[in-house]
Amino acid sequence: MAPRLDSNARKRAILDAALPLFARKGFAATTTKEIAQAAGVSEALIFKHFPTKASLYEAIFLTCIDDDPEYDRLVALPPGTATLAQMIQGLVTHFVIEVPADPEERARHRLSIISLLDDGEFMRQVYEGIRSRFLPCFAASIAAATAAGDLVPGPIDTENGLWLAEHLCGMMATVCLSGGAVVPYPCGRPDLARQAIWFILRGIGLRDESIAAQERGGRFPFVPFAPPQDGGIHNDEPTPERPE
Repeated sequence: MAPRLDSNARKRAILDAALPLFARKGFAATTTKEIAQAAGVSEALIFKHFPTKASLYEAIFLTCIDDDPEYDRLVALPPGTATLAQMIQGLVTHFVIEVPADPEERARHRLSIISLLDDGEFMRQVYEGIRSRFLPCFAASIAAATAAGDLVPGPIDTENGLWLAEHLCGMMATVCLSGGAVVPYPCGRPDLARQAIWFILRGIGLRDESIAAQERGGRFPFVPFAPPQDGGIHNDEPTPERPE
């Protein structure tokens, strides 16, 4: 006889079962009966954990943040230039490195596209969740970096800076959803991520010398590639769009 799952494990099983169904059929066409069958639980148990199908849909997105120890680490850091760099590095790493390589993450990202093609209501809820979780730390780090002289204030609103960074990274993940060659990036994915970090940090006003100092100090831990000494492109790994 299989061991009885505790409440958290049952909730996780429901989310794991719902993700591929929503990704394949969309929100409206997926029934709670199908989710219950896939998860091996009753519909009543689903509604015990998730009062509505919409709350289940939203949880698929937000639990991947709330269950990630890296999120807890980031928001616990003191506001400053280093924290700002690490937040952008984490955002880029997720969308540019992790999503293309992980089928489950691609399925979750596909859900966001489906929602936006529908009425967008569920992504509105997700974005509100992202805003409440990340904006306070992001805004405080922008202010601290400015006070330290590492960031030059410009015309970009702090909150819009967060959204523009998210939208850029989200689109970089979207072009990988087919798994085929779509964008002929002239470099490998780790260096692409590194360049995206530079692009975003420059865009929100961080000085080049401050970005370089963060990179030298290991603030880009998942993309530890220095620029080629000759200034040329370093194709460290093939991308899905540029197989070797």
